[in-house]
Amino acid sequence: MTAPNLSTPAWAAWALAQPGQPLRVQVDGTSLHALCWSLADTHKPPLVFVHGHRAHAHWWDYIAPYFAHTHRVFAMDLSGMGDSGHRIHYAKKVGAHDIIGLVQALELGPVTMIGHSNGGLRTLDACGLAPALFKRAIVIDSYAVFEGGDHPRQPPGLRGDRLYPDRASAVGRYRLLPEQPHVEPWALAHIAHHSVREAEGGWRWKFDPSMPSGPDEEDEAAGMLAAVRCPVHYVYGGASAIVGLALAQRIVRHLPQGHGPIVIPGGHHHLMFDQPVALISTLQALLA
Repeated sequence: MTAPNLSTPAWAAWALAQPGQPLRVQVDGTSLHALCWSLADTHKPPLVFVHGHRAHAHWWDYIAPYFAHTHRVFAMDLSGMGDSGHRIHYAKKVGAHDIIGLVQALELGPVTMIGHSNGGLRTLDACGLAPALFKRAIVIDSYAVFEGGDHPRQPPGLRGDRLYPDRASAVGRYRLLPEQPHVEPWALAHIAHHSVREAEGGWRWKFDPSMPSGPDEEDEAAGMLAAVRCPVHYVYGGASAIVGLALAQRIVRHLPQGHGPIVIPGGHHHLMFDQPVALISTLQALLA
């Protein structure tokens, strides 16, 4: 089932008309879900997209198809989010191990990674833990916690177990965190549509509310970034509430092969909601 059409532009309608093929792999006893484009084109290099915290693979639905002519494209759901299984306990590096496990299970390495927000941090952590599996990475508006530095506030807890009477009621409550002044309404409708699932007695969010999150869960950045041996391009939004120029520059300096930062002017943290065309174009240029 697809999201309602709210004046979806032609370029996005084209992408949404080419949905990813679902697949599952088992990683550390948990079923991980991914969407795939050009799966059978094994001669093409692999490209994996990773979403941010409490998000899911469908955040890339109108972006990923634009890379399927040159790559085998995958958009994964980290455990506890999207259509992946939930865990009893979320170890500190579970997201990184999810990425490593999926890459190994599908025999994709060495692979190019694109990660947004918390997914960018999980990507960098994975690159440091298993360098042979990763060719390069592009990180989008991801913060990092440096000792003595400023970082985002600990996010509020969310009642992910709240039940809504129907899908429309749940979708109507969907909000971005952090919120931002502009989103494309068709994009918000599509993402919200894929953020809920039917449960006994109603509808609820897909993410596991027991997942830990926020800066308090992060390792100090300098050591984590120093372990990343592959090339990394850093992209951020010029109006982001999470990342500013100083932090972006500091992250790049601590990466052994850091490049950028590259700013998308006027873009906020959730660039795929307010600057999707600029984001696609930037990623295409970096991968050319």
